Amino acid sequence: MGRRKVYYNGYVYTVNEADDIASAVVTEDDRIAFVGDDAGAKAFAGEDAEAVDLGGRMMLPGFIDGHCHPIMAAYLMSGVVLDIDWTTEQNLDAIREFIEGHPEKEAYIGNGYAEWNFDEHGPAKELLDEICSDKPVMILGSGGHEGWANSKAFEMAGITKETPDPVPGLHYYARDEEGNPSGHVAESQAIDVFFEEIDFFDRNALEMILKKISEDYASNGVTTTADMGVTSMIGIDNYRAALEIIKESGYLQRFNGPGLLLDDIEDAQYNLDIARKLREDYDDDRMRISLYKVINDGTMESRTAAISEPYPEDGSVVEPLLNEEEMADVVLKAAKEGFDINIHAIGDVAVKSVIAAAKAVREAGLADTRITCSHCQYIHPEDVAAFEKYNITANTTGVWFYGNPLMDKVLGHINDKTFRMKSLKDAGARVAFGSDFPVDEYGNEPLKSIEMVVTRRMYDQPDAPMLKPFDEVLEVEDGIRGYTMHNAIQLHMEDRLGSIEPGKYADLIVLEKNLFQVPPEEIHKVKVEETIIGGKTVYRA
Repeated sequence: MGRRKVYYNGYVYTVNEADDIASAVVTEDDRIAFVGDDAGAKAFAGEDAEAVDLGGRMMLPGFIDGHCHPIMAAYLMSGVVLDIDWTTEQNLDAIREFIEGHPEKEAYIGNGYAEWNFDEHGPAKELLDEICSDKPVMILGSGGHEGWANSKAFEMAGITKETPDPVPGLHYYARDEEGNPSGHVAESQAIDVFFEEIDFFDRNALEMILKKISEDYASNGVTTTADMGVTSMIGIDNYRAALEIIKESGYLQRFNGPGLLLDDIEDAQYNLDIARKLREDYDDDRMRISLYKVINDGTMESRTAAISEPYPEDGSVVEPLLNEEEMADVVLKAAKEGFDINIHAIGDVAVKSVIAAAKAVREAGLADTRITCSHCQYIHPEDVAAFEKYNITANTTGVWFYGNPLMDKVLGHINDKTFRMKSLKDAGARVAFGSDFPVDEYGNEPLKSIEMVVTRRMYDQPDAPMLKPFDEVLEVEDGIRGYTMHNAIQLHMEDRLGSIEPGKYADLIVLEKNLFQVPPEEIHKVKVEETIIGGKTVYRA
């Protein structure tokens, strides 16, 4: 018999198929051995077991962040980190302060400005030139799909008036009236050119930052992170270096990822080859590379999401990176090699490519391949039923569920039709959640997301506007299940994670209050008191 511990006198929401409530859990080494009432647990555990009185507190399965980028975050956080609520002037002040405080650096990276602070032309390079003209500066927007570079960065990257846009209208350099790059850089293929020529990253800080990211996750009750890959601006060598740090340095969470994300169809086979090699090196329940990730459009804020209507500001139309036939071909090849699939699709046209790929995979007889549509911001009503039909998980970010009148100018009436997760749920689809850290806007804390999918309003702001449609609010149990069991299914680990059942890993969290008994507007205030991974406490308040 292994080491046993009995947790009793609690409110244990098991998230099993029957939504059972228990009062006690017994763990043995790294697994759950018993779930039931107090008397049964104590009898099962035996007199020598360590006993923990939960004092009526809530126990849940550990949260799974079903969409995040901790490795990309570690590199980006070595520079200046901005706040999405800051004005352009505040961002410039922070950039200036960072650059003046780090004169030893040869290049400066940052991220986090609100894209909607600017019009469709984006930010101007001259604003950065006034702060730093002799060294390259690159600042990424909060969504990670656009950048803001100074003149020196354009010069060192070799980008001039004559440089063609990688994908006109989607991956491009904004231009002034003479055709010269104006400072705004849209999407990864355009951004990557800078990183090919300029080394922005502080690798010496990587281990420390990854450790801090992991500890923050633990304090928020996250026991598994689904890393959704890095663009080529980070590169496979940097990605591998981070994987080794995660493996050797005690990164607390279970880690699952795809390696490189596909943002150029010409790299489809290369990315598949890389994923295959990484899977050979990392293939256990602590660290696994098992996903194939495709980015098929941009973001609404950057005006690069593929939607079926022209953007109202300038009438521009954005096409997805891969059309439906191309997406089906790329995804089917990866699925046949045993990879689960994750596709970034913000706009309804991009979502249609996910459906086309899922249809191809299912018709090929690959019923067990997990297919996830990431973000799902705007889905055409006629496509909602396809998520259940082709067994597509809809993964999105709850902290984005808030009324933002500033986006009206970007999207027009579409801004009132986004994040319709209840419609997906009612149609039988599986809805899951992730933070998209570090490009999330208001933190990688699951409890904030759970609150906001229930309220569709900014947390801690009771008078803030609700996100339309108002009838698309979810229930608390939907938020919990979306951060636990549904993400476990997405990661092909539902037999080991996602619910509190005997035989599964003892990945558990204890909350100070019962989420079903607090007002929805106060869920974000509930504290995580203990986080347990594999039977070991990794965080205690």
